[in-house]
Amino acid sequence: MAETQSSSSLPKIVITGGTGNLGSKLSKQLLSYDPPKYRVSLIEHPQFFNTSKVPPGAHVTKGDVGNIESGLSPDGGWVNSFDDADAVIHFSAVNPYPNATWDQSAESMDHCCNVFNAACSRGVRRVIFATTSHTMGGYKDVDPPLEAGTLGPDLPPKVGTKLLDPVALEASGDSVAYGAAKLCGERLAASLAALHAPRTTFVCLRVGWCQPGDNLPETLSAAGSPPEFQSDTGVSEEEKRGENGGTDELWFKGMWLSNRDFLAYFEAAL
Repeated sequence: MAETQSSSSLPKIVITGGTGNLGSKLSKQLLSYDPPKYRVSLIEHPQFFNTSKVPPGAHVTKGDVGNIESGLSPDGGWVNSFDDADAVIHFSAVNPYPNATWDQSAESMDHCCNVFNAACSRGVRRVIFATTSHTMGGYKDVDPPLEAGTLGPDLPPKVGTKLLDPVALEASGDSVAYGAAKLCGERLAASLAALHAPRTTFVCLRVGWCQPGDNLPETLSAAGSPPEFQSDTGVSEEEKRGENGGTDELWFKGMWLSNRDFLAYFEAAL
């Protein structure tokens, strides 16, 4: 169906990682308005594309944002999705969980470099980067502990959230490699913003723990990752909790970002 004049004049929002946990939640929200407020274009790697996560009205481009050469292809390359876009929201990452390896971290850095530079080259007005609170996770165990409300963006980064329980740490990872990729993206965004503003501006939003699905606080745990995304160590969830699980659990529950607040957080950044 051809676009009407009214729909084609709506702001176009491009979401990378569009059928993942966060991308699918946000795209559904942005397309829920009546009358419509946005056009939404999703970019997703063919290997991870999930038809059931595409809301009615969304346009889909299958592509690997880690590959800039394929993105520039005149025959449907993903960079073409940025043409006439008002904003790009970047969720795509290789293993977006704390047990990401350094190889996966490096690939996620490629995603940031490619997406951010492509957005600047096509004149996108606003780039929103979903970074992580794991860039500050090292503050979990500082002595003396930080006072409530004092952990903010003015403090220097302390990448990684090391679990105190060794069994849980083996299953969930220390988030150092994962957080390093996000910190790299933050620094790249700051550099490109200085070069390209006001034509292209950047917003980096540090996301806490927003679980797949209903994302209820009672399903958070001291492991810091959903069970399905933990490394298989052959031990039970109770064993992963361990005697030090209470300290970690308080930290991760403090990181909880509800679906409602997540959606408001990102839409406000547009």
